[in-house]
Amino acid sequence: MRPLLGILLIALASGCVDTNTTQLSQNTIRVDVSAAPACGRTGAVRMVNKISAVETLRLGYDKYVIAQSASQDNVRVVGYNTQTYGSYGYGNFNASSYATPIVGGSRDAAVIVTMFNASDPQGRQAIDARQQLGPDWKEIVAKGAPSVCS
Repeated sequence: MRPLLGILLIALASGCVDTNTTQLSQNTIRVDVSAAPACGRTGAVRMVNKISAVETLRLGYDKYVIAQSASQDNVRVVGYNTQTYGSYGYGNFNASSYATPIVGGSRDAAVIVTMFNASDPQGRQAIDARQQLGPDWKEIVAKGAPSVCS
């Protein structure tokens, strides 16, 4: 029962994402994302793009440009869960052992985003935030920053 509970807790926490948005100027923000190992190599990068689009619309802008970006993979094996099974019979002992790695850390990404209104000529090459989020963009913006990778 205990191993099952442990697996369930790991599964629930595996797709978690921690986000932070800082407004640097009227039309510039910094978005930081720290994603669980289960989100995969590009999980944090996908999330930072989605959050950039959400924040652009939430702050009253239409388009955005990612001016700077950085990412780092801090995932590593932090330990092992070892199990030994065996049987004893007729003077012999048979045993099998295996070790399951325990993975920890995070996949991190950060971007500096410059936002533009649709009529701003400087934003003509910028990414349209509504198109980036798709047809359900109003629902996505209303929910705010996602807390699980998708």
